[in-house]
Amino acid sequence: MRLDHAAVIGVGALALVLWWWRSRSDPRRARLPPELRSACLVYSERLFKSAGPVSISARVDKVYRNAAGVLVLVELKTREKNRTYQSDVIELSAQRVALMAHTGDAVADFAYIVIERPDGFRMGCHRVRLMAHADVISLAIRRGDLFAGKVEPQAICSSGLCRKCAFVRPCDPPWR
Repeated sequence: MRLDHAAVIGVGALALVLWWWRSRSDPRRARLPPELRSACLVYSERLFKSAGPVSISARVDKVYRNAAGVLVLVELKTREKNRTYQSDVIELSAQRVALMAHTGDAVADFAYIVIERPDGFRMGCHRVRLMAHADVISLAIRRGDLFAGKVEPQAICSSGLCRKCAFVRPCDPPWR
């Protein structure tokens, strides 16, 4: 009888160790920053919309609720280089505006960008500070005015960025 009791305890301990090891080695969790590895995933690949003078629609990649109850955005990017861009910050900031408006929940003023190569190798996880709500709305208004032809586009000082822009011909940047 004593041997059976020891076996049950041993199997239980083994199951606990295996569960702990698997939860720590889960590749999906390993891509996250340490503060989010124990957080709860609350939204994945979901569209949110804000109302108001400017309506913003944004699809989030992942949203986690951290230990303090605050929602944290995580964007997954596939790239050859381990770097973030201002367009990533703009995208996540718009997601924050739409998510806050839609849910009414507190959303962190920072987010994470997880970067992987096309072969799936994780290159990095970057914490970025998000734009203020008013700045996102101003940017959305300017974008609308540009598309409506109400304002003229301004050339940027980076010829590399200009060459990739869809508006390079009508803009006629000074470096050409």
